[in-house]
Amino acid sequence: YYGRNKLKVLFQEIDISIKRYFRKKYINQNFLRQIPKDSQFIFLPLQQEPERSLLLSAPDYKNQVETVEYVSKCIPKDYLLFVKEHPTQGSGRDWRKISNYKAMQNNPKVRLIHPSVPADKIIQKSKLVISVSGTIALESTFFNKPSITIADNDYTLIPSISRLNSKNEFRELIENSLGKKVEPGYIGKYL
Repeated sequence: YYGRNKLKVLFQEIDISIKRYFRKKYINQNFLRQIPKDSQFIFLPLQQEPERSLLLSAPDYKNQVETVEYVSKCIPKDYLLFVKEHPTQGSGRDWRKISNYKAMQNNPKVRLIHPSVPADKIIQKSKLVISVSGTIALESTFFNKPSITIADNDYTLIPSISRLNSKNEFRELIENSLGKKVEPGYIGKYL
């Protein structure tokens, strides 16, 4: 707490509150609240930052804006990448900078989904789920959707959940995963 005083803390809190307001306003005005019915898409939820599961389990993918950009280049041409902000990012850690959201929105293959949209509704309509390091890859199996996880998790024992070992194999892994079928028996055995 060196250098902190009441006045500095007050101004910092005011600054944070103003940023939070404008970032939330940007999200409310620019993120999709409905999933288009006629879209073929792959779902990539963002991780909350900072987060242990991201920083320790997948340190090469801690810059999520770059991860979104890279994944969008690896998906098939006729697919879109739907990216959803973590619902607790704003209340727990403050929203990301607007420039981060704009960088993702400038990609014609990326659509940003409002954090209030339930993840299960997105999973149901998706063709594939990609998770850097979260349980959503496991959750996708309950909706009969294949998934890819970047971090090493024990649920990759389920055959419909693929583990990325190298960035070089991402494109091929996505194409192979899109063709995978979920077998409920494996989920039961895992549980």
